[in-house]
Amino acid sequence: MQAMGSHLDYQLTDRALPENLPPWGILVLESHHSPKFAMNWRTHEFVKIVYIWKGRGEFQIGDETHKFTANDVIVIPPNTRNRIIDDTSAAPSLYICCISTQLLNFDPSIIGSLDVRLQSHRHGFTNRITSLLRCLIHSQQKPVATTSISMVADALQLLQFVLELESKPQAKLQPNGNERSVLQRYIAELPDHFFEESSIDSTSQRLGIPRRTFTQLFHELTGETWLSHTRRLAVEHAQQRLRHTELPITSIAFECGFRDLSTFYRQFKKLSGMSPGEYRSTKS
Repeated sequence: MQAMGSHLDYQLTDRALPENLPPWGILVLESHHSPKFAMNWRTHEFVKIVYIWKGRGEFQIGDETHKFTANDVIVIPPNTRNRIIDDTSAAPSLYICCISTQLLNFDPSIIGSLDVRLQSHRHGFTNRITSLLRCLIHSQQKPVATTSISMVADALQLLQFVLELESKPQAKLQPNGNERSVLQRYIAELPDHFFEESSIDSTSQRLGIPRRTFTQLFHELTGETWLSHTRRLAVEHAQQRLRHTELPITSIAFECGFRDLSTFYRQFKKLSGMSPGEYRSTKS
């Protein structure tokens, strides 16, 4: 299996690849179609997520037809008849993640809610998808004792991300174009994910926005720097936890994304005017 984005050193295929899942229930396939590619109808018992790296064509799924192009993603539920018809002028290259339904038995409602989902490309969406697929590919290429764990974790995160994104409407485009809309959506979702952020560089890269543009637009949209905004969200979350739980301050600091207790105390006092312990005693 070749790494995504490599030169034309991959092997073209005329037929759909076999989909034989390993015992841990996750398989990633890389399929580069030749101009002669043809696929028979097939039905599988697992969930399939297909990312179109390049090219065009259409998925025929049951009685429906879904046209696709580069950077689109489609979710194909289990036990669903499907096949791919290529656009012969732009034979596609695909990355396919197969997920056993047994991995979803902890919540039967997930399988019941799955339907055919074609997610057209959104700016910033591709970076997250391809990052997870790369992790899966590398784990599969270089098996170690923890391969099964890492692949299951990344595959479930991939499924979660695709399904969550489907349920969220795209932000309305503004005059500055896609970068503004991506950042508006990111800011709206940040209160639920602030603790995942590690640096402005990794965040701007993940969203596919140049760092300079990211910082300028972020300040324009929030009136704050990225660091000030994320730290304020963290402290506000800490205040809520201090008011309504008996969790130790150390646990709250970790929960809020702080790497050490001294930084948490310093930032909390800077924004709250008192230490976490003082805040808890005055608000209890």
